[in-house]
Amino acid sequence: MSDTALLAALLAGIAGVLAGRAWAAARRRGGSSDRPEFRSSPHYSQGLHYLTQGHTALAVSELSKVVREDPDAVEVSQVLGDLLREVGQVERAIAVHQGLLARNDITRAERAHAFASLGTDYRKAGFIDRAKRTFESALEIDAGNIHALIGIEKLSEDGGQWQEAFRVQTRLARLRKTDDTRVLAHLQAELGQQAMRAGELDAAERAFRAALALDRQVFPAHLGLADLYAVRDPAKAAEVLERAVELVPERAYLAFERLDRLFTACGDPARFTQLVERIIRQDPRDWRARLALARRLSSEGRGDEALGLLRRAAEVAPHVLLIHLEVWRALRSRGLDPAAVDSYIRSAEESVFYRDPHICTACRYRADDMLWRCPHCHQWGTYVEERVAPTASSG
Repeated sequence: MSDTALLAALLAGIAGVLAGRAWAAARRRGGSSDRPEFRSSPHYSQGLHYLTQGHTALAVSELSKVVREDPDAVEVSQVLGDLLREVGQVERAIAVHQGLLARNDITRAERAHAFASLGTDYRKAGFIDRAKRTFESALEIDAGNIHALIGIEKLSEDGGQWQEAFRVQTRLARLRKTDDTRVLAHLQAELGQQAMRAGELDAAERAFRAALALDRQVFPAHLGLADLYAVRDPAKAAEVLERAVELVPERAYLAFERLDRLFTACGDPARFTQLVERIIRQDPRDWRARLALARRLSSEGRGDEALGLLRRAAEVAPHVLLIHLEVWRALRSRGLDPAAVDSYIRSAEESVFYRDPHICTACRYRADDMLWRCPHCHQWGTYVEERVAPTASSG
């Protein structure tokens, strides 16, 4: 789960959680009333209101006033520290969580939570070793602290420690009773890539197959398996990718270049043309399939047909740079001045066209390439092609 998702879950239940824990805290500290003093503060009510409205900075301001008025409002301090981190005030968040840990009157659960929050502060600040030690301190107090386990899992992913990430993610799935098979499959695919780079081909194949056993739609596992077979058995590699295209047609474009090479290596390049034509029939708006087919036709000397495909692709996705570059390459192959065309291509590469637009469906973070793990929210398998339509004023 991402930091943003964790915060959203926190905000959704904040009022009830704070109320329950505050009541228990008042009983534990010998308070004379079932209603903790801080809950009577107008700043507390206003802070909760801002939280429910998504006005995090305003909530921080109001809850800070609550803590100043009532330093014993431990629950509010916990939340305040997490919110400070979310709005980028990491140093203040660290100070709040360190202050909580310096207290002698908090429960074991509160101490474990404070350690986990402090570890998240350190991770966001870039203090990786300190973050890991702090998460481990939280787990020494509470072995099932989900916040700390999520932190360790993210640190493992960030450091490319895929086996450890898989182990922790498996443990999290058991604790949360959630179906995390897609995430686990992506982690296995990363293990396969890691093994392949190390030359451990048998281990790589086992990891890719384990990924597909968990989730057949995890496309990088298909790509990795095909890459393993490509040299020694191109027909088998092509079969793997054809199956992948059938299972996950929206990711088919990621296999086009590989399939073109593999079918050519098998002595049957026409199969690539047939496959891409079938995809275009199924989805006439698939500009990537038209682009791939245009490239194949250009290589066969069928420039007019290629240009026709590219014109249709440009109608569907007029802002995609790749299409315009391919149009000019096709024109150059038909006899235009190569120097002039090369000059245009160089200027177009620096233009405001989208190179290869993708967007994370979880947090809307954009990237120029297909990513399996979002660098912003750290979710797996959430990137899709961002289809950009012409503006209303475009002719």
